[in-house]
Amino acid sequence: MGEKRGLTSEDFVETDVQIIQATHKGEWNPSGTDINIECYVLENGERVFSLRGTARTMGLKGGGALALPRMLSANYIQDYLSKDLKRWMQETSEGKVQKIRPPEGGNPFHAFKATLLVDLADAFYKAKNDSIFDKPNMSYQKDLAERLYNITLAFSKVGINAFIDEITGYQEFREKDALQKLLNLYVEGLFQPWERRFPEEFYIEIFRLKSWKYTGSSQRPHTVAKITNEFIYNFLPDDVMKEVRERKTGNEKLHQWLTSEVGLSHLEKQITSTTTLMRASDTWEEFEKLFNRSFNRNIPEQLNLF
Repeated sequence: MGEKRGLTSEDFVETDVQIIQATHKGEWNPSGTDINIECYVLENGERVFSLRGTARTMGLKGGGALALPRMLSANYIQDYLSKDLKRWMQETSEGKVQKIRPPEGGNPFHAFKATLLVDLADAFYKAKNDSIFDKPNMSYQKDLAERLYNITLAFSKVGINAFIDEITGYQEFREKDALQKLLNLYVEGLFQPWERRFPEEFYIEIFRLKSWKYTGSSQRPHTVAKITNEFIYNFLPDDVMKEVRERKTGNEKLHQWLTSEVGLSHLEKQITSTTTLMRASDTWEEFEKLFNRSFNRNIPEQLNLF
């Protein structure tokens, strides 16, 4: 239904693909799930999953390394693919899928860049929200969108890298200037002019769940600032927020210190995810449960003061 010509092994002919050595390996198996995917850090510092393992984690049956590109060649998903995913699909069709050799040696296999998993989940979640999968014969895609959403909601692109570093032990070998590189990506040298970054809906949902009367005033209860820190800023990299708070000297907002390409992009994704979970909840308690589960956030009961 609505699919391009299926990819075949002839579409996957490799052309001078460089094989890159992996230096670290780990396995992600979240408690209480059937998810099991191998994670790698390459000698060039890139973090990847195995392409076959990614397809298996998504529940794709058969096709091996072809399963994922074959699925993404379907017409129904084309409008939702990010530029990076489209570039990856183009490289795949040209036989340029990256191959890696595992740390322990053995046969090389195809890689899938870890951050693309976020783009993949985003594509299917948007398609699901647009009712693309509401047709009777697309229940599989609808379930897949939910599975991808649950797998990746807890991770931003930076978060996935940090996560893989932890489970592979790579953080012990990071180059000494890694922190400075992270700060350069996220933090401006001088704070930028103020622009609205938090949509009104974010505050409307907080007030609704707290059973407060919403007037639209910019004068909000002090608790709103605590909520913003707890559910938004605390999910940006710790070192970044420490640096931003140290640089803040006046009435400027924290987000005025974030770079537009990376820092603000991460912030906006966190706001969108949090607002979506609030909108799906009927009470503040229900929202916190959804948020904690989605972001793997465990806090002692006594600290839950909101």
